[in-house]
Amino acid sequence: IKILFNKRDSALIQFETPEYAENARMTLTGCPLWDRSLLISTSKHLTVQASRSDVEGDEASKLFGEYTSSPLHRYRPPNNRPVPSIEPSSLLHVSNIPAHVTEEDLRAVFEDHGQVSRLKFISTRDQQGASTSDRKMALVELPTVQDAAEALCAQHARVVDGLRIRVSFSTSNLDSAR
Repeated sequence: IKILFNKRDSALIQFETPEYAENARMTLTGCPLWDRSLLISTSKHLTVQASRSDVEGDEASKLFGEYTSSPLHRYRPPNNRPVPSIEPSSLLHVSNIPAHVTEEDLRAVFEDHGQVSRLKFISTRDQQGASTSDRKMALVELPTVQDAAEALCAQHARVVDGLRIRVSFSTSNLDSAR
C-alpha cells in the first residue's frame, strides 16, 4: 500500500491477483468511510513500488507499507482459497475473542465508533451442544455502515488480553445466530 505523497486522500494498493483487485473494486466502491465515499478504480501502474523517500525519512516512510508476509494478511496461502467478498454492512463479525471477555468489555472496544446497537456472542458447538473453543465469536451491530467500516479499520487485529481479534463485515442474521 502506498499513500500518494502529494495527494494524501489517494493510495495505490497492489493485490495478489487481478481477480482480488476487481473484487475489492466492485465490493468497496461507494462504501462510506470517514465521512466520504470510497472511490476505487484500476490504476495505470501494474505494481506498487517504493521509492527511496517511501522507506527513508520521517513522514514519507509512513506512507508506504509492505503487507505481503504479514500474519494479518487475509488473502495469503497456505490455503490460497478464494475469499468471498462481503458487502459492507452495519453488522460486524468479531472472532478470536478471549473466553473471559464480557459483553461490556467488547462493547467498550467498539463504542468509540458509534453506539453499539446490538451485540451477541456466538460459538461453534459440537454434536452434544458443548462449545468447541475457549475463544468466542460475536456479532456487533453499529448504527451505520460508516460506523462499522471505521470500527473494522480501527479494531481489526487489535490485541485484547493477549489475543488479536479479527473483525470483518458479516452476512449473518443477528436474530438467528446461536
